[in-house]
Amino acid sequence: MKLLAVETATRYQSVALMDETVLLAEKNQENCVSHASSLVPAIQDLLTSLSCPFSAIEGLAVSAGPGSFTGLRVGLSTMVGFRTVTGLPLVTVPTLEAMAWSHRASGHPVCPVLVARTDEVYWAQFQWENGHVVRILEDRVGTIQDMMNSIRQPTVLFGEGWLRHQRVLIDTLADMAIGGEPDSMNPSAYHVGLASLDAFQAGKFAGSHISPHYVQRADAEVQWDLKTRHASR
Repeated sequence: MKLLAVETATRYQSVALMDETVLLAEKNQENCVSHASSLVPAIQDLLTSLSCPFSAIEGLAVSAGPGSFTGLRVGLSTMVGFRTVTGLPLVTVPTLEAMAWSHRASGHPVCPVLVARTDEVYWAQFQWENGHVVRILEDRVGTIQDMMNSIRQPTVLFGEGWLRHQRVLIDTLADMAIGGEPDSMNPSAYHVGLASLDAFQAGKFAGSHISPHYVQRADAEVQWDLKTRHASR
């Protein structure tokens, strides 16, 4: 099955085309200023580089959060639009769960960490069992101290939150903080695709009502509500 996967939860944009578990090509962009203006061209460039028509794609997968309010909205709306036009099945994948797939050979729990608001991070914990990812801690948001308090055993830490707070994490957690692989620090569309395969095989597709997975309300969402209320007066 040829699968198109998209990751827009952070400023790191990633699109990938896969054939089952085999990565055919991936296109990544760091510090993406506008997912809205660059996502569709990135997908077009990816398919063109492989001489792959959109009609050859058999499934769609997209990262659903937590992460950037705007980025998630762009990724989800784009893939929902593709689904509407093509009728292809769509699977949404929690962002932190997809990131866990970057350490699928780990013998330790893995904890992806993303930057949330100022001085806050998103994190979750997963364990690998028999080739499958098992969630051992739900998605959370809080201070870096809150995150450190949740670590009870040697754990692989990675992601932009790990990079930002690496010194305090190492100083505080000592041997319980195991730094992740350098190429796992940004979310990857390939890992979104890998994380979606069980859902495709089970026929667990996204329904008609799809919204980003937020652990907390985003600033942009709060401001939008305030603006809407003001306009209605």
